[in-house]
Amino acid sequence: MTDKEARIYEQNCQEFRSLNGFFWQVPLIMMTLNGGLWYSVASLDLSVTAQRGVLAFAVVANLVMAVALGRLRGVMASLLVEIHAFQGTAAPGRARLIQYLFQGLMLFAAIGAFLAALNPQQQFIRKPEPKPAKAQPARPMEIVL
Repeated sequence: MTDKEARIYEQNCQEFRSLNGFFWQVPLIMMTLNGGLWYSVASLDLSVTAQRGVLAFAVVANLVMAVALGRLRGVMASLLVEIHAFQGTAAPGRARLIQYLFQGLMLFAAIGAFLAALNPQQQFIRKPEPKPAKAQPARPMEIVL
């Protein structure tokens, strides 16, 4: 093994670790984004057009990130092949169960946002705000010793 090959191997391993970190962060980022978008649609006084726009953004973001997650996993797979070739071991199979589960959840979130965007006023029904209670007359302060 030459020094150059050893450095390439080490760099491939470092790059794989970095990409693996991104891979596990994407679902967390998407959960946070989806939660924030749905919360804003459900709790803010937005017009129907604005609600549809926010939900449409959620659809697009979920679809884009599902594709990006697949691309990221593809790059990781090619690095794994190189790493295992250097080690002289068999490369792992195409086990991408976690990727497919994450992508399925993102697709499910995109479908939910799309369906909610079709008729947001029906999906997000607000309860009337409670009326403020009448003010009680002021009582004199009591001093307790």
